[in-house]
Amino acid sequence: MVAGFWYNQDGLPLQYGTQKAIPEVGGDYLMYGENREVEFYVALVPTQFGNAMPQIPAAPTSFLGTGTPIQAGIQSLTTLMPLQLTAPNTGGTSITFTATQIFIEQVETEVLIAATGGTSLSIGLVTTSPGSPSSSFVQVTPNGPNTHILNGQLIAQQNTVGFRTTYNQPGTHGFTWGNGTPGTLVAGGGDWVGINMPLVTNAITPLPTAAWFSAIASGTYTNGLIKVRVKYSLYGDISY
Repeated sequence: MVAGFWYNQDGLPLQYGTQKAIPEVGGDYLMYGENREVEFYVALVPTQFGNAMPQIPAAPTSFLGTGTPIQAGIQSLTTLMPLQLTAPNTGGTSITFTATQIFIEQVETEVLIAATGGTSLSIGLVTTSPGSPSSSFVQVTPNGPNTHILNGQLIAQQNTVGFRTTYNQPGTHGFTWGNGTPGTLVAGGGDWVGINMPLVTNAITPLPTAAWFSAIASGTYTNGLIKVRVKYSLYGDISY
């Protein structure tokens, strides 16, 4: 079979041939209470889950919106993050919620196979920009590009099996521990971690309601597999 991908006339991304056979590496998982959790693998080098399975391409080193999903860094076409469709409520002397509020509480990375060779990893959000004659992938704004979830996590947080890094705020507020190593503050917190998600500002009508996770590597990785968990909640006047 030949690998192939295209946007149909409804603006839906479709894959066929060997590309369609690439296994999904992400999903939404049950959490009791108000929290929701998304989890996905990021292959830093081509990775194959089983001898007979097709290979998952490595995360790209740059974003390309007019190619295949993997060239846009998309890890899973079935795993989506909701987007904020109104300006977040900033409160006051009296608070009334008239729309859904989205809050990313925590992002975790877990090292399954130690990384070598690369420099850093960033993860952002990507959506579809309808176009004629064809649509394309575009990075969500504001912030970014490709730094909403993880902003330049260094290989030092990826090169030891069992290391887990937790981010609750943007920037250098991550906390890494593992294998008896004391926790230390590290860089890499995404722009939208620990804040109310801002209103999406892409020039798209209507505004997109959800986005894919897009991983972009810096440097040439020669090994590595990590798992990423995004924990978020919806509150206010929940409509989705």
